[in-house]
Amino acid sequence: MKKKLNIPIMFCFDTNYVIPASVAFYSLMEHANKEYNYSFYVLHSDITIEQQNKLRITLKEFKNCRLEFINMNNKLDGFWNKNYKGGHFSKEVMYKLLVASIFPNIDKIIVSDVDVVFLGDISASFFDLNDKDDAYIAGVKPIGKVSSYLKNYEPNWTKEEIDKLGNICGGYLVMNLKKIREDNFEQVFLKSLEKNGHRLNQMEQDIFNITCYGKLKHLHLKYVACSYMWDYYKNEQDKETDSNYSKKEIEEAMKNPIQLHYATSIKPWKNVDCTKSDIWFKYIVKTPFLKDYLTDLPNKIVLPQKEKKNFKTRIEFFFDKHDNIRFWRYLRKIIRIAIYIFKKPNMIFKPDLYRKIRRKLTTKPFSLLIIDDVFPSPLSPFRYEEYSTYFEEFSNVYAATTGLSLNYLKEYRKIKDVIKDFEMIDPKYNGRLYDISKENREDSLNQIKNIKNPIAVLSFQQNLINEFYDNLSWIEKYNIPFIFTLYPGGGFKINNKESTQHLRRIFSSKNFKKVIVTQDITKEYLIQNKLCNEKQIKMIFGVVTPKISLNASIKNKKYYNKDKRNLDICFVAHKYSKKGIDKGYDLFVQSAKQLIRRHKNIRFHIVGEFDENDIDIGLLKKFIKFYGVLNNKNLKDLYMKMDLIISPTRPFKLSSGSFDGFPTGSSTEAMLNGVCLVTTDELNLNNNRYLNGSDLIIVNTNSAEITKVVENLYNEPDKIISIAKKGRKRVKKLYGKKNQIDKRIKIIDEVARKIYKR
Repeated sequence: MKKKLNIPIMFCFDTNYVIPASVAFYSLMEHANKEYNYSFYVLHSDITIEQQNKLRITLKEFKNCRLEFINMNNKLDGFWNKNYKGGHFSKEVMYKLLVASIFPNIDKIIVSDVDVVFLGDISASFFDLNDKDDAYIAGVKPIGKVSSYLKNYEPNWTKEEIDKLGNICGGYLVMNLKKIREDNFEQVFLKSLEKNGHRLNQMEQDIFNITCYGKLKHLHLKYVACSYMWDYYKNEQDKETDSNYSKKEIEEAMKNPIQLHYATSIKPWKNVDCTKSDIWFKYIVKTPFLKDYLTDLPNKIVLPQKEKKNFKTRIEFFFDKHDNIRFWRYLRKIIRIAIYIFKKPNMIFKPDLYRKIRRKLTTKPFSLLIIDDVFPSPLSPFRYEEYSTYFEEFSNVYAATTGLSLNYLKEYRKIKDVIKDFEMIDPKYNGRLYDISKENREDSLNQIKNIKNPIAVLSFQQNLINEFYDNLSWIEKYNIPFIFTLYPGGGFKINNKESTQHLRRIFSSKNFKKVIVTQDITKEYLIQNKLCNEKQIKMIFGVVTPKISLNASIKNKKYYNKDKRNLDICFVAHKYSKKGIDKGYDLFVQSAKQLIRRHKNIRFHIVGEFDENDIDIGLLKKFIKFYGVLNNKNLKDLYMKMDLIISPTRPFKLSSGSFDGFPTGSSTEAMLNGVCLVTTDELNLNNNRYLNGSDLIIVNTNSAEITKVVENLYNEPDKIISIAKKGRKRVKKLYGKKNQIDKRIKIIDEVARKIYKR
């Protein structure tokens, strides 16, 4: 494959121009010719890491673009302080004079300002200056009344010098670095700066015009169509002017501009009513900087001069003169809502929109603090889905993680390394995740205590209190309200003395607000033992399920007696006991032995930490396969070949009071992939949510009944397909966003509104 040609582009700006830069970057790549690669180089001295990461996210969707930041901090201070006394230029513009030595391996480069929006492909301009040209730089001629512009240089410059100064503009240039190096012309630039620094108006533009006169090439006006051209043309179209361009050339550039340059001090991010500001706003909403822009708008906005008095009067009519900040807060929220609706118009038909509007207008800004022992590891998919959604749904979200349970998921790295991977995948979360393991606990907790208006969310009892960490103590110390989900497992056991003591302490905390329970037995246990006020209990049956699982395609699914000869049966579970008796592995093996004596076209598949040494498999050796622990992709591939999953779990076997939720996570995952479930339910947790015999099949915990059910299904392959399809539909409904994530978000909103009510 032919390698793509690379077009390098250099930008010089400071932290104040990061938001305009995001618009310039995005709009450039949106119109860029996909036949080329583009390398963006940003020369700066004060752009923060967080800002750099956001600019990288801005370009994330463009695969033919790379972005590199070059910190020039202190590199030019000596020369600057010694030779330039002008005082009104930033050092960033000086970098343009040194570009040939900064990029010794690049022969030609585009240099652009960032107070621009690109409306077309710039690649042709790169080739307009070619190797045959005896020119150092290509640029656009000055626009407007040149004589008026050049009067600014009188009387500090001679007439001969002034004639040279009106040759090219400095906002968009193509520079022949190879020729500049060959002729050692960088030294000429610097000597001119040293000599003329006190009388420069436009530093790099003036120096390039003076030193390169006669060796400058002109680009088409469309590459720098200044915003004021529209006003200029309207006012001057019936008059003779001394412009470098004819009215026809100006009109052509206005119709098909490639770059729109906000060249004066009037910028759309401050003067929102300036000429062509609507084009800039069209692009800021496409960048990750929209929130930053809107947040800072009240501090930077410049109101139209004629409207200032009336505007002030109108505000003071509604608010006391010392309370104007309240108006800006509401205005900012209304603008955000309007932009949100503009970007997603279909949302007006969805409850999500009204929930977000209500949250913004009735609840003070609050911060959500996730406390967990695994997140952000993706090896616990339901937690990863829930907590990642919170990062997207709420404005201020943080996570504190002990990493205590990572080993159970076969993740042997430290939690800080897991956090680092998560931040690399999505840099916008940098600084939002805290390692509260023993190693970094004290430092992280000192940062967490400064989070404003926090509400904590947790899953599993052990994330509040366990034998290694007492998270409840510092939650109470920092006065953080909390909501937690009491899943089966994770330290929670029925009628267990230690578990009950921990629950009493949790529910008696002044910071406890709500508990989400996922099984009927949990709710009954809390009420019967008077552990918790019933009004504080919220029932959400099941578990948060990843969108990728809910939307899984089964078009490649293979069915017994239709696409294949063998009936394939799987058992999927982690091994927590020697023979897996809590998961019913012994029942599965016993049933398999009985089935294989009658049918030689049944195959058995074991996923988890089980092997042939756990239980004697005897005759099954030729008909059974052990896979170990599989990742999500490999497990899905396996489910595409499976007909049945058998999950004969038993409560209270692993330890006193322990039990699994119904159905298990592996069971629902299999059902979403079109596999028919045969399972047990000794605690009657189903409560008619799934229709037995239609959505799944519930059996007693004995191998003979399991064998009988499978035997019947073996003889009715169409019934296997029917149950699998209905079961999949039922899981998608029970575990979909509406019944899982949305209900949890509603609970968080209710608690936040009660605590942080406006």
